Amino acid sequence: MKTMKPLAAAILAALATTAWADTAVTNQTGAGNTATTTQSNTNNAEAYVDQTGDNNNADVSQTNSANPMLADIDTVGDDNHAGIVQDDSWFASATIQQDGNNNSGDISQTLTSDNTSASISQIGGSDSSVATITQLGADDDSAVIVQDGTLNADANIDQTFADDSSATVTQTKGEGSIANVNQHDGDFLTATVNQSDSDFAEAYVDQSGDSNTANVSQQNVSDYSYADVMQQGSNNLADVIQDESHHSEAYVDQNGTNLIGEVDQGLGDRNLATLTQTGDMNYGRIEQSGSDNVGTVTQSGDNNSGDIDQWGGNGEATILQSNTSNTAYINQTAPAEYGIGSIEQTGANNNADILQTGLGTSVDPNTATILQTSNGNNASIGQHGGAGNNASITQM
Repeated sequence: MKTMKPLAAAILAALATTAWADTAVTNQTGAGNTATTTQSNTNNAEAYVDQTGDNNNADVSQTNSANPMLADIDTVGDDNHAGIVQDDSWFASATIQQDGNNNSGDISQTLTSDNTSASISQIGGSDSSVATITQLGADDDSAVIVQDGTLNADANIDQTFADDSSATVTQTKGEGSIANVNQHDGDFLTATVNQSDSDFAEAYVDQSGDSNTANVSQQNVSDYSYADVMQQGSNNLADVIQDESHHSEAYVDQNGTNLIGEVDQGLGDRNLATLTQTGDMNYGRIEQSGSDNVGTVTQSGDNNSGDIDQWGGNGEATILQSNTSNTAYINQTAPAEYGIGSIEQTGANNNADILQTGLGTSVDPNTATILQTSNGNNASIGQHGGAGNNASITQM
């Protein structure tokens, strides 16, 4: 029997592998072009679309893959649209890169598309760029949207029935950007939204499931920003950072057990933070370092801990807790200004502490109020600023 040489064997093996692969490549240069690629019932399918020009439209559809699929669309120009659909595709990968104006990108990975990744990058869009990623019924997935230098950018990620998945939105150097991340009916989900140097930015994260994590960051002169995070389940973590952001608002609503919610509004004035938790063993904290800020923590359940730190002046802080064995702490320190702090606890064996060191006056006094009902509670108020202090503790 004749023996095949190693080099020949390697070449035949490569040919045998590529024979089962389908590759589609489209290159266009010009204006008004349309590119459509459809691949179904394939093995190791790959689709590449490269467009340079104006008013281009590119669509890739890949379905029913026995092995990994890859789709890549790269567009440079104006008024472009790119769409990728991958259904019933294991280890699928989709990427859309758009440089130009008024771009729109859409990626859909559904129907048991496990271990998939989706990415949309839009750079330098002039106005109203839109990016959407949908991952339905898929495990171990990742979705990433990046929008830079685009006014009124809109980013949307929807992961439903998607376990062990992550979603990330990054929007920079824009104004009026909106980010929406929805993760439902899945476990171990992670959502991250970063909005930097973007006035009037809005971030919405809605999660349901167990062991979820949500992080929202609006920083670097992102005035009039708005963040809203909602979580249901257990062992969740929600973190909102608004730094160098004035007139901004942050809302965190958590429902479950072992939840941790934190809001950090640093170097910003006239901000509002509201943190609501329902469950047991929760921890809620608000930190505000500017002036004229308002913070509210509301907790119901067992063994809750609430903390509001306001380092700037003229701040208002309120903590409301129900059930037993809760801890509430308000710290207001501003050398030349005053603070208003209030703690209300219903139930037994609670601890409440308010510290104010600002310069209260007869016109604008430091005001601290603690109301506790039931038995076995501890309350403490310390005012060490000016002459205009007003403290009230009621236990009944």
